[in-house]
This record gives sequence, structure tokens and C-alpha cells, in this order.
Amino acid sequence: MKTLMDLDVVRFVIRRRLEGGLLPHGRMTKVQDTPGGGQMCDACGANITTDQIAMVGTTLEGGRRIRHFHALCFRIWDNERLLLDRRSA
Repeated sequence: MKTLMDLDVVRFVIRRRLEGGLLPHGRMTKVQDTPGGGQMCDACGANITTDQIAMVGTTLEGGRRIRHFHALCFRIWDNERLLLDRRSA
């Protein structure tokens, strides 16, 4: 389980990737949860291991790309993208 400090670091990394255009601001379509299979998490950069849940979905930004997230990273990304959009509105 990630500590609070780890979560702050993950939140910071995700926020920076959103601000830098490395993560989409729009929502993903056809999101499903699946067991991890060693994919790299688009949000934090760590591998999603077989004992973890991966959230997989498609984004329209950047040309219909499939994204993989740890379940927790997905929730943080979804929250941060909405906060960022509210701040810039």
C-alpha cells in the first residue's frame, strides 16, 4: 500500500504530466479494469504488476490511444484533470 507521502509524489507527477500535455485532459472511453500484466502506468511510470488492477481505456486526445493506469493512479488522474480544468476556466 502506498504511503501518504507516496500519494503526494504520485499526485505531483500526474499534475505535472497533465500540465505538460503528457496525459490527456479529456475523459477516457470504454474504461475497464483488468489484472495488471506488466504494462507501464501512463500516470506514474511504474509497471502494473499481476497482483494489481489496471484501468485501461481509450483517449481521443493524441490520436485514439489506449492508456493504462494503476487503479489508484486513474482516480488521482481523473480528479487532477478536473481540478486543472476548473482552475484554467
